[in-house]
Amino acid sequence: MRQIGNVSDSPKIYVEDYVDTFFLQLSEKSEKEKQPEGAFLIGEMQKQDNEEYIYIYGAIKIKELKKEGGEYLINDKIWKCGCEECSQYFEEGEIIGWFVTEHDLQLAPGSINVKLHKKLFPKKNTVLVMKDSSNQEDVFFVHKLGDLMEIGGHYTYYEKNPCMQNYMIASRKKNGGGSDRICGRYGCTKLSFSGT
Repeated sequence: MRQIGNVSDSPKIYVEDYVDTFFLQLSEKSEKEKQPEGAFLIGEMQKQDNEEYIYIYGAIKIKELKKEGGEYLINDKIWKCGCEECSQYFEEGEIIGWFVTEHDLQLAPGSINVKLHKKLFPKKNTVLVMKDSSNQEDVFFVHKLGDLMEIGGHYTYYEKNPCMQNYMIASRKKNGGGSDRICGRYGCTKLSFSGT
């Protein structure tokens, strides 16, 4: 496990390494194409001994993410597609937030995107991750106290994550990448895709 930033805030956020790798891939694509990219976050929330925890173990690319007047556009069709892919690749998973990245992104959601977040994710402790693709800086926000509050840090954890690996392979094959190798921070895994 690796600590990133000040993790004294509550809730504690844990992001699996393949998810972090997927964020990086989306960010690199966004920087290259100068278009926003995004993902729905898959995970779970837990509470133990008066401490709250968020585990993000999956991410599903937001199809055709657009931005207009500073607002990200996520319509019913995009939401439905995300829910379908969530149940296909992460059977027990729940969408608990979203990730956005783009060139020179202001790392603050602004009132219009706070409103969108509250509409899509009204539940307490849902997450928004914003990443500036030009410098790879990211900020985590959590829905609490009626607003999106910045969280000073998070943990990256490492485990076998076949659901995320299979999603990443399928995503690459759909987009013409064709590779059956997925690389995390500490090495690559060769998998066969079963067409789940």
